[in-house]
Amino acid sequence: MAKTPIDDHVLPRPVERLPDYAHAKSRQSLADRLQDAFGLESQSAATIADAIVDPTEVRRSIGEPSDPDVERIPVPGGTLLGIRTQVWARRIMPDPRNPRTLPSRRHPFAVDPGSGDEDSRFRPVPEPQPLDPARPQSAELAVDVESRHHLAWAAQQTAAYVLNENDWRVSIRSQGVMEAVWLVATTFRHGDLSDPAAALTTAEGSSRATAVHNILQIVSADVPYDDNDAGMRARVKRLNEAFDRGERDAATIFALRCERVPALILVGFEPYPGGTTGFPTAVRSLVALRHVDPPKPWGEGPENEALADEVLDELLRRGLVTATEREYYAGSCTKAEARAAHLPDDPVLRAARLVHLFTAGGDEVYEAIRVAVTSQSTRKRMTQKLMNDLATALVLRAVSKDRADIDQARRYLRHAFGKAAHRRDAWTATSRSTDELVAAALKEAAAAIAGDREEPGPASVELAVRAALPLVIDGRLNADRGTSNNDQPDRRTPGEVLDAMRRKPQGIQQLGRALADYAEGIGIRAVGENGEVRRLEDDSADQVLSDVWLRNEYPPAGKAKAARPGDSPTDRYDRAVEALGGAMQELSRCFVALAGVDAEDGQPLVDRRGVEVRLTDPWRETLRSVDEELLLWTRAYRKRHGQARPALLATEDHGEEGATDDAVEEWDAANDADVVTDYDEA
Repeated sequence: MAKTPIDDHVLPRPVERLPDYAHAKSRQSLADRLQDAFGLESQSAATIADAIVDPTEVRRSIGEPSDPDVERIPVPGGTLLGIRTQVWARRIMPDPRNPRTLPSRRHPFAVDPGSGDEDSRFRPVPEPQPLDPARPQSAELAVDVESRHHLAWAAQQTAAYVLNENDWRVSIRSQGVMEAVWLVATTFRHGDLSDPAAALTTAEGSSRATAVHNILQIVSADVPYDDNDAGMRARVKRLNEAFDRGERDAATIFALRCERVPALILVGFEPYPGGTTGFPTAVRSLVALRHVDPPKPWGEGPENEALADEVLDELLRRGLVTATEREYYAGSCTKAEARAAHLPDDPVLRAARLVHLFTAGGDEVYEAIRVAVTSQSTRKRMTQKLMNDLATALVLRAVSKDRADIDQARRYLRHAFGKAAHRRDAWTATSRSTDELVAAALKEAAAAIAGDREEPGPASVELAVRAALPLVIDGRLNADRGTSNNDQPDRRTPGEVLDAMRRKPQGIQQLGRALADYAEGIGIRAVGENGEVRRLEDDSADQVLSDVWLRNEYPPAGKAKAARPGDSPTDRYDRAVEALGGAMQELSRCFVALAGVDAEDGQPLVDRRGVEVRLTDPWRETLRSVDEELLLWTRAYRKRHGQARPALLATEDHGEEGATDDAVEEWDAANDADVVTDYDEA
């Protein structure tokens, strides 16, 4: 369906003559006043003055430097100071790291810069920092780029994304920019040692500034380097002459509407008394408040990305992570740089560290996360879901996939870290190998089974956290897909499925297999009870995992796993267990249904009438008999599984340290015999 042009139903805004471009003396006077009133550096003050349409009016409106008349904007942590005026569109720059683009960026940990497509030619432009670290509350920002080419690439990538996702050009051609853009003096420092360049840069994107530059055919990345006063003055003169001649062609009208833009220039920040909030955080707070209910929301992906970055910054400010760790967790370093810093370059190990940081990092980390989140949004609650969302946003920066695949992985992975992962001091992220972790988890599971404990231990939690990434990314474990065309046997979260797996020896072996196969770059295969790779029924190939198979093999408590066809004793055993489990569930359902039949007065009818003794006595006898047998079967299970069992390692030949198939078979035979003897004696 074709879109209706805005001109068809909205009266276009009339155009008028442009003011002349201010003389250098007037702009310098304003720059001096800005330095005196707000303590800005000379380059920042000149950048602001050069962009303002009427410097004389703004200088007068500021008043005395000791008591400037400015707009005061409350934000979490303090008050921003701003000047409302008009600026020249050719003297401002859209943010080259628009927050809308955060989820689609290619981070160095996933793709080495320059080794992939055009969207990974350089590193993503980093977060703005205080221009002077000694004055973090001064209203000036600095962005470190590799070179002018890096900035041009980032601006081009951002503009293409913004124009595709949030295109304002139709409206702005007709109306111009009607709402003020928020601007901050920003200095771009170059890694190639060329001179720094400054520009008034939008703080909230900005889709409108991007649209204006596209309409006027301005190369955004050239703005910081353009100091051609004569060219600017000649352009304004040429448009005014066209207006005086009555020329009203489309190009002239669009230019007259777009050459000036209403703006709120942020020139100062006053923190709360004794507060430590810096200007960059205050600006992000203001941006977050604006985007709580925007014309087009960022969505959960960009929102969580921005919050996660602020959390890392807060952790760095508090000394809870080093600058190197901050870049590592942000995905801003390459794998080679991680290795050089003695940090694991395995995305799985990095993911485990991130999940532990956000879910079980201790009181100091929790407080830092709380401060960072509330500085961006006063409506966010510190829930397990939020922690999972923030960890997931950073974990997925190590994954290079299409945006649709990343969005799906985000929806699934954030549900993969269950309650056990959020228990503080219950686990930690180690650098143990997969084989070592599997062996430790098997010992924990055996001890838990023998001691009738529900919680196996920290190794199993770490193993489940590690395995979440490959299982979700490889499409082997999904979240609830809803009711339409859904063949999932249950609606558990991925975290609940992983929790069921880590409690069984077979499940622990399966988690280890998932990590090993993912590391080798092959489809994750299913394992049997002994940890061996399962084959398809026709023995044509190894059986690969699926979400449905995992849910059937590791069902929730009280439900038996789905039985497989076949006529071996094990197959018949599995079918009998499944049938008994189904009968128990049906018994529970029928019991609840009977107890729920109410009389006319609302009281349960069975409490009044009871049930015939000739029925209840045989039922109770059956239940007593079944209960006695269940106790014996439980004892047999603990006897078999309540001790450490040889583990097959992740390699095909089981490696030098791994148990051989013969060792596993000997263990099984011995324990099967013990189980039978114990049962008969009982």
